[in-house]
Amino acid sequence: MPEPRKSQKKLTIACKILLCASILYNASGAGLPLAGGFGGLSTAEAAGGPAALAALGAPADTPAPEALRRFAAEAIGQLAQAKPFTAWAGAATAIEPLGPGTHSWLVTVAAAAGSGQGGETGVPPGASAPRGYLIISATESGDYKLVEYGMGTYSVFDPALLEAALRQSGLGAAAAGRVTAVPLYAGPALAAWKIRLPDGGEPRYVNAADGEWLPETTGSWDKQAGGYAPPRLASSSRAPLSPAPIVYTSSRFDPYDNLLWMTAKPLALKSDAFIGKLKASRQLVYAASGAERTYSFPLPVYGYQTWTNGDPSATPIAGSEAVYVVTGTDTAIRLIALDALMASGKFVTF
Repeated sequence: MPEPRKSQKKLTIACKILLCASILYNASGAGLPLAGGFGGLSTAEAAGGPAALAALGAPADTPAPEALRRFAAEAIGQLAQAKPFTAWAGAATAIEPLGPGTHSWLVTVAAAAGSGQGGETGVPPGASAPRGYLIISATESGDYKLVEYGMGTYSVFDPALLEAALRQSGLGAAAAGRVTAVPLYAGPALAAWKIRLPDGGEPRYVNAADGEWLPETTGSWDKQAGGYAPPRLASSSRAPLSPAPIVYTSSRFDPYDNLLWMTAKPLALKSDAFIGKLKASRQLVYAASGAERTYSFPLPVYGYQTWTNGDPSATPIAGSEAVYVVTGTDTAIRLIALDALMASGKFVTF
């Protein structure tokens, strides 16, 4: 397994508590605690062996609808035409439901061995056969929407993050067979594993984006997940779009390098003004928010990719373009439909 990232800032519990009090994103002005590990230990750093989802009680493969398979294959084929996704050409894929009840699927892309993309954005040098993924949600009308996609070490729903989280809680291989881990997805700000531990207590939740234990309960999760709807402005099976090259407005950054964004006023942005604002600011921070949220977390925003229904260089027609926001860590890149992010959080300048 590639060496886990080590450049991430470590925060003490006392420091996190102070940061929690500074976030001013929800309507009442009260702060939401930041999601994160305790004791300064990153679950990514705890990962030390191959993941074994079957042993962890992950759900067995469920046949995906044919229309979903076609849509996923088309999106993968389009993305594989340009960096950093060229390793996806001819790659094997697996599709599993993210549920129950959310009508979303995780498409895992396994590039062929020896097709390493070391040196490309979002992929650590020396990495080989980087894992990729897409998340696709179904609408009530039966359409499929591409909500997000990405690649790299420790990307969203990477089994190594789940295994590391369990180890952090003292659950080694001996207990793995008695743990049930169900992947859940209710939008990019609500991606997690629902964990049932051997003690038979209340389920716990692990963030699928970084492997940290979340301050969620079944009640708080269900309240938030119940309002999820797939993004309207996204590439879809009924109105397929084609991706233009990724545009990076800055290098990747860490929101904790400058905490002033926590007290910044949220930007009043509309979808058609987002690219202009990002180009002018070069860096933005996204923070999940909402009346039912029990925590918040920041995402660095430093680029975008547009999908259009024609020539990417042509002037887009209203409703014929979808914007995907570039975020991620020093080992993985994540592109998320702007429309999905705007429905569950706010942007501020960094």
